[in-house]
Amino acid sequence: MDDFTISDDQAIEALIAAGIFVGSIVLARLAAAVLRRVVHHYTHATETDLDDDVVGALRFPLLALIFVEGAFLALRTLSVLDDHRTTIERAWVALTMVLAIITAQRLLSVLLTWYGASIAQRTATDWDQKSLPMIRRVLNVALFAIGAMVILDQLGISISPLLAGLGIGGIAVALALQPLLSNVFASSYMLSDGSIRVDDFLEIEGGPTGWVEDIGFRATRIRTFDNNIIIIPNSTLAESTVTNFDAAGAPVDAAITCGVAYEEDLERVEEVCLEELRSIVNELDEAVGGEPIFRFQRFGDSNIDFLMKIRAVTRRQVGLVTHVMVKRIHARLNAEGITINYPARRLFLATEDTDGFERFSERSSEGGGGPGSLPLA
Repeated sequence: MDDFTISDDQAIEALIAAGIFVGSIVLARLAAAVLRRVVHHYTHATETDLDDDVVGALRFPLLALIFVEGAFLALRTLSVLDDHRTTIERAWVALTMVLAIITAQRLLSVLLTWYGASIAQRTATDWDQKSLPMIRRVLNVALFAIGAMVILDQLGISISPLLAGLGIGGIAVALALQPLLSNVFASSYMLSDGSIRVDDFLEIEGGPTGWVEDIGFRATRIRTFDNNIIIIPNSTLAESTVTNFDAAGAPVDAAITCGVAYEEDLERVEEVCLEELRSIVNELDEAVGGEPIFRFQRFGDSNIDFLMKIRAVTRRQVGLVTHVMVKRIHARLNAEGITINYPARRLFLATEDTDGFERFSERSSEGGGGPGSLPLA
């Protein structure tokens, strides 16, 4: 067996390499101390914590980069490793790229966190609150995937078969996840354009009516009047015709239709109803101030029909406002002696048919009328 001997030149190279390596460690620690003190001096007076968070995110990658560079320079001074120089350089490039990817990921995370904590809270949009976690995950996956491909290429590993496999696998995964992806994209559309928001009152054509409880990535939850939760896939909701009563503003009309007898004075009816509606608006907290609406609509079968409207504060108060309107208008019309007719019909009999009608009248006057008999005026 050959004796393992170290020449004087190799010993000097080893000492130099050790000095470079130890020096890189000392330099990293000094850089950490200086960075902490200097940056704190210039950033503590700023109004935002973004600069402090950015420096905190960069601290570890910077110190690790100093350590890696020192180790690489130390190894390059050793002539005994000349045969492995290519491998060492590839490892150095790969580690440097790993640190660059970590730096980008940490900066991205800091920026998204800052945006969610400041801008998103100020704007208070569902798009920000719901989409930021998904955006964070997607960007992290994309960043690490691209970085892994580049690192493998730098290490001399062919990535062409891997890309081909990922392409075929991606198609299969996309086909398998098509329903889920369609729901995710539909939720992104709804949140980005603000057409549907949490607490909006919706009426879906051919579907339920209620308030939006939550807009998730897969489905939207709607609470109905009977306090049940209905879960609707976002793709189905995006393709449906939806009436959003809160899109144009919170106040919503509470409307009722009524009718009075043909013999009544319509001017008096309008005056009485408007007076009562104004009283409701002034007394009811759930009603929005403003002039009520009163319109005669048509000649009905038994009454002259008219429409009355009061604006409620939100859609949730429409039921109460309508309830109060029906009670108060009914009581006021009764107090004024204004008649709301029951459904009625006027019958005209030909002369040759009057004999049977008279026999019916005689039987009624004798007390023989049954449950279906009608008195004659």
